[in-house]
Amino acid sequence: MTAKDLMSQTLVSVTPEMSIRELADILVKNRLNGVPVLDSDGRFLGVAGEHDLIHHEKPLHIPTTFSLLDAWFFIEPPGSLKKEIERIAATQVKDVFQKDPPTVSPSATVEEMAQIFEKTQADLLPVLEKGSLVGVIGRSDLLRALAQDEIA
Repeated sequence: MTAKDLMSQTLVSVTPEMSIRELADILVKNRLNGVPVLDSDGRFLGVAGEHDLIHHEKPLHIPTTFSLLDAWFFIEPPGSLKKEIERIAATQVKDVFQKDPPTVSPSATVEEMAQIFEKTQADLLPVLEKGSLVGVIGRSDLLRALAQDEIA
């Protein structure tokens, strides 16, 4: 069984300009773990999902500092506070989505997809053919395939 056999071709997608609230509503209403992000021309840009929304809601992490002779030194890289502030200030999908998510080809096997899900903790796997999105595979799609394989 391959990705082509398992993938959903009826896609629910979002645009980068949608609000995070709209993304959450779409995921909940459609009972999805993630959705592809497409530009206005329908080109695949990345994936937005539960992990992105949960990460967005984490409390602000203030970088660790220490004081020496009335001077403050950051132990973490200087850009980490800026990234944290950008994360909690995010209001649109473009602020939180994964721009380079793991993807598979239509010929990917169940075993290959299972390994990717395990290693990356992805919400879904976009199926790309010649750079174009042709479908998506969610964790539940993979579980159904594994269950059918056990029964057969």
